[in-house]
Amino acid sequence: MDNFRIPDLCTPVPAALNPELATATAATDAWLDEFGLVPTEEASRHVQRTRVDRLTAWLCPTAAPEALTLITQWNAWLFQLDDQFDDDPVRGYQPERWREAFGPLFAVFDGTVAAGPLTRSLADLWRRTTAVRSATWQRRFVPHLLWYFDSYRADMIHREEGRIPGLQQYLAHRRASFAFDAVLDLIEIGTGVDLPDRLHANPAFADMREAVIYANACINDLYSLRKELAHDYAFNAVTVIRHHHGCSLQEAVDRVAVMQAGYVQRILDLEPVLPERLTQAGLADDVVDDALRCVRDFHALTAGNVAWSKETGRYAEIETEPTYLADLFTP
Repeated sequence: MDNFRIPDLCTPVPAALNPELATATAATDAWLDEFGLVPTEEASRHVQRTRVDRLTAWLCPTAAPEALTLITQWNAWLFQLDDQFDDDPVRGYQPERWREAFGPLFAVFDGTVAAGPLTRSLADLWRRTTAVRSATWQRRFVPHLLWYFDSYRADMIHREEGRIPGLQQYLAHRRASFAFDAVLDLIEIGTGVDLPDRLHANPAFADMREAVIYANACINDLYSLRKELAHDYAFNAVTVIRHHHGCSLQEAVDRVAVMQAGYVQRILDLEPVLPERLTQAGLADDVVDDALRCVRDFHALTAGNVAWSKETGRYAEIETEPTYLADLFTP
């Protein structure tokens, strides 16, 4: 396998771990067991080495216990779904199986719950989330999540064709496949805000949010690279750059690190002008205050993502033929 070194990444604030981690861990382990999402010892071992509970505690260092637990369970669900396609050498290469897999997940938001661990657990998450979130938030979150679901179809088509997209096409796809629009929605629960559509539509806030998403996508691409090279998975900014620019793997890694720093700098450049731009747009003072609380958490979650990426076994312990996969779509 090619050797490379990940440079120090740009994180303007130090990472912090939520002190309520143990509470969220216990509740999430019980929830995964309740819905049959870890049906084998190998699956349980994979979840334990991934440590999605620690990821969420790094991403949401100030969230209250109830919020931290709900977000952790959502993240655990997203990881279980992701493994069904990214790590499965059969399912992940068959676009015709996309509708069969995702149709029941889409139907959950119409009130139809089919059998199967992923579907039943999604319905449980959605029921508990709607109890604490406004209708406005729900109308924003669902399209973000469905956009993520749909990204798998594009991913499978690219895999089947053996085609590597250009960087701009890849980045457009990566925003959907990273699911971070939906994750940032969930993190609002931990921040304790319920943001109006007018704020999300504001260009300055939308630009900052986009920069946060891409900064963290770059982090993920860098730290997941070894695993994806082992699985011959080409949908990574590093491999896209290496393929189209004909550079070495280390040069491509360095370019993605520069991209990550550029996105963080974009956040820092927007931060001091954000309050004035929001006020000029007619947003109330309390909305501006909530936006600034989100900015604080944007910095924290970026640092936390790096901290988790360095410690997780998800990318360090690589199985070229995964033993931890189990079909979570069927009963």
